[in-house]
Formats: sequence, structure tokens, C-alpha cells
Amino acid sequence: MEEEQDDFVPHLGREYQTLDEAWSAWRVYGGRIGFGVRLSYGHKSEKDGVITSKIFLCSCEGKRVADKRDYMTKRPRPETRTGCQVRLQIKLNRKTQKYKVVEFVSQHNHPLQPPGACYLIPKVDCNNGLRDVRKQAMKYGSAIAMTKYFAKRSLEDPSFKIFEDTTEEGEIANVVWTDAKMIVDYARFGDVVEFDTTFEINNEKGVFGLFVGFNHFREIVIFGAALMCDHTKESFEWVFTKFLEAHGSKKPITIFTTQDGAMGLALEKIMADTRHGLCTWHIEQNCVKHLSCYNKDGMNITGDFNACMYRYEEEKEFEDAFNALRRNMDVIVTWLDFIYGSKEKWAHCFMKDAYTMGMRSTQASESIKSDLKACKLDIHRFLEHFDRVLYENRDKEVKSEYNVTSKLPKLKWNVPILREARKLYTPKVFELFQAEFELSCSANIECLEGNTYTVVMCDIDNETPYKSGQVVWTREDQTVLCSCKKFEREGILCWHALKVLDREDIKVIPPRYVFNRWTKAAKDVIVVDVEGKRVIEDPLLDVRNRNDDLVHIITPICGKAAQNEEQAQFLRNELLAVRGKYEEKYENLSITSGDGDPTSEFHFTF
Repeated sequence: MEEEQDDFVPHLGREYQTLDEAWSAWRVYGGRIGFGVRLSYGHKSEKDGVITSKIFLCSCEGKRVADKRDYMTKRPRPETRTGCQVRLQIKLNRKTQKYKVVEFVSQHNHPLQPPGACYLIPKVDCNNGLRDVRKQAMKYGSAIAMTKYFAKRSLEDPSFKIFEDTTEEGEIANVVWTDAKMIVDYARFGDVVEFDTTFEINNEKGVFGLFVGFNHFREIVIFGAALMCDHTKESFEWVFTKFLEAHGSKKPITIFTTQDGAMGLALEKIMADTRHGLCTWHIEQNCVKHLSCYNKDGMNITGDFNACMYRYEEEKEFEDAFNALRRNMDVIVTWLDFIYGSKEKWAHCFMKDAYTMGMRSTQASESIKSDLKACKLDIHRFLEHFDRVLYENRDKEVKSEYNVTSKLPKLKWNVPILREARKLYTPKVFELFQAEFELSCSANIECLEGNTYTVVMCDIDNETPYKSGQVVWTREDQTVLCSCKKFEREGILCWHALKVLDREDIKVIPPRYVFNRWTKAAKDVIVVDVEGKRVIEDPLLDVRNRNDDLVHIITPICGKAAQNEEQAQFLRNELLAVRGKYEEKYENLSITSGDGDPTSEFHFTF
């Protein structure tokens, strides 16, 4: 027992090879005993810069400094500091070049955490310390966990695809996977994609990436997932290549990402023909971070930058406004010059002709990321949690499918074009279309010459935020082209075009402007894989239906029999007899492949 204690309990005279070893041991000790840890000050030699001493503390050491604003706080934070004196001091022995324990105080003045709650201790923490000691074992364990997870998914889903990238040493570097639902959704809605890697798996130091987009309900659908070891150009190139391979080499028309130089270079190589846009939400956050300090003397620098991002239609307007912004600041801001270099990927005047489906930001995946960020798990439990989040997200789509057949959005005007739109479009898209029609009712139209019109919003107070549009109408083929390019960008007609259609006495939407990906029939498209086989969107649907059928049969009987001891015992005996017959008949049959270990198809080597 004493030998086991010596593995993690400090004592006077104990020596550590390095500071990292001592710190790791202190974290492990804290985790095993039940307290959080903190670093305190140390001493560094002025001659050679070597740290000669260090003090490690309990996280409850000291007292919270009083704040003069405390009286204003409605919900004060709980006290976490108790003045605990527990500490470990080490000093460098110049002869042995080892760090020796010269002081160790072990008595706490507060309760310790019970063993079952130690994993909740908020610190840099005992789990990390244990990981340092067992690094190779954790890598191996993670590989085994992934092997079993992906093998299980493959047995459940014949269309499941998994790609793994290993280092020269045989360690897993990157993984990409898709299932049947992802493949089907990408075939139908993969025209605009968002790829976000801002989520990191805390317990594995890995990077989790999601490929997502909009379905016909304008709800989030997932096209693929990736686990990455780093943010290098090589890793991104491999991930993008395998993602496209999983989807039959079909590239998106537009992809949105965060501002990452390595990712941008990888996209230029792997998806050269795909339009690359930057997430405007992250740019806004960086704008506040870098420019808000210049909002003084009546200047609104951040507001001026946002105007450059969203307001200006023409490139010259943008350039003039951006140059004025620079002059107003009267200082050199590196970030401003840096972001200007990628203006074609975020400024509206450059992106207005980009096919975006209304997506300008990677915020589309924020709801999913927030669900995933809610827990800090090892790789096995993270993958299981990801599955739960995935299926919850898909359940929302099922409910939307149900509602679209049982409910109709309300018409604001009982006119033919809106009645047709309500039949064609999903509810969310119809609401957007109806909003454009509402704007057209308040617009003025003027014929310039021939078949060209100018459409302007009626503005009594000269305060309208809506910009005019120039529309060219061709009756022969019923084309209506607007300078605002909303249809080319988002797939629904703008209020300028609808005003012209009304002027030309067109009472229905011209067929060429009914974008199938926004209609109720968007999912009617049959999807096949690279071998020409139909992809079954939900391979477990039959299993669930059979399960529901059996539960439906047995549940009422169980509920009735439970009311009486004799009946309950009779039913229990009968069920046990049936179970025995079932196991006797099917005990040698597997519900999967029946060919040994289900993980045998996958080989993660180290």
C-alpha cells in the first residue's frame, strides 16, 4: 500500500527529473486526493535563466480580492478560495540537476471532493496529468475506441464510409467519415457548404470538423465529419480530398470557412473551382477586437467597417469607404490591412453574385457546436455524444416533414402567385417569398426603354433601407433578370422582379425560377452511390419499425398483467419460455455479419 502511495504522494526529499514531471505529479496527486491545483511564483537564475524553485498550490489558496462594484452584483459568484495552505515547494539541486521537495503542507482547510466527483474538478487538471503519464496508452485506447465505433456504424449502414490517415509511425493523424443520410443530403443540398473547425475535443487535443449546409427547410444538415490532429495545409488537403471522395467527387459551388491561411491554400488546390467565402460573423468579432478601441471623438469605426462588409453594391463605393476608414483612424492597423487582402471573400460588393443560398457565416453550425461543447469527453464517449446530437438534429427534419403535410402557412394576400408559392415551397422559404412579394406591393416601377425597368421602393420619409433594382424582362422565354442578383444568390425571386412580373400580368412563378432545392419535392430525387446502387437514407428504419411493432404487441399485455400477481407471474413464465425458445433457435446467428469480431474490418496500427 505504501509503495502504491509513493507513486503519487509527495514527500520531503523526493526528487523529480524536470519541472514538468513535478507539475504533472502534483496534478495527479490533486486529482487522486480530491482538490484542484494552481501554479504559484518561482525563482529564475539571473546568470543562466534556469528556474531554480517553484511552488505548487491548492486551487483554494488565498482569498478573492474585494471589488468596489460588488454591491451592484445581483447574482454573486460562489466563493472558491478558502485560504488553504496546502503547497509543494521544490528547489533545483545544481549537482544532480534534479528538483527536490523542500516543503510539503498536506492539511486542507476545506472538504475534499469524493472520488466519484474528481473528474469535475476545474483545473488544468489531474486527468491531463494522468494523460502525460499514459500518453501512448491513451493513443492506443483512442484508436481501439474509434475502431469499434466505426465498425459498428459500418455494420448498421452499408453506405457508411470511413477514411483514416496515419503517420509514418502508424499513429492516426486524421479521420473523415460519412453515413448514408450525409451522402443523400449532400447529393440534394450540397451546393453550398460550411466547414468549421473551431471546436476542439478537450480530452484528446484533437480538432473536430463539420461539413454542414441548408436543407429545403433552411435547417442545418450534416454532410460529413472529421477528426484532425492539427490545422496544417497538408491535413486540410487530405480531409477535403477524402470528403469529396466520399461524395463521388462532387464539389460544392460555394464553401464558407473561418479565416485560416492553411485552409485557404488547401481549398485553392483541392477545390479550385469552388467559390470560397469567409465567415462574416467571425470577421465581425475580430473587428470588435481590433477596432473598437478607435471608437472615440464621435467616430464609429466598427460601424464603418460593417458598412464596408454589407452595405455597398459597387466596388468603387467600397474602395472609397475603406480608404476613408483608413484615413479616419490615422494609424496603421495590421489586422485592417490583413483583412482587406481577402476582401473578395467577405465584402458584399464582391460576394453579391456568389451562389450562397443566404449563407454568409459559419454560424449555421453554432447550435450543433453548442450541443457538442456542453461536455468534455474522451474520444469514445464524444463519438457517441456526436451521434446523439446528429440524430436529434435529424429528428427536427422529420418533424418538419410531418408539419409540411399537416399545416399550411398563412396567406397575407389571396393572390394566385402566393397560392402557387405556398403549394410549391417549404414553409420557411414561402415566408421569405411572401416577404419579397409584400415589398413589391410598396414599390414604384418605371419603364426605361423597351423591356428594361427600374423598381424603386416608395419612400415617403426618405428613410427606406431598400435599394432600387434594374430589371430586364423577356416575354418570349419569361426571363426576369435583376441587378440585385438575389435569385442567382439565394434561389428566390426578389421584390424588384416580382413587381415587373405583376406589371407584365404574370400571375404565376415562371418555371425556370422555381428552384427545386427549396420545394417540398426536393427529397424526391433518388440518390445512387459510385457503383450505381441506391443509397438507403435510413438503413435502420425497418429495424425500428419491427421493434415498434413488437413493443406495441407486448406493452398493453404487460400493463394489464401487472395489476394482478397471478397474471403477472403467468405472463412472466410465458415470456421466459418464449425467450428460451428464441435463444435456442437463433443463438448461433448474429444480428450483424456473423463472421467473428465486428472490428476486424478496421486496422488502426501504432
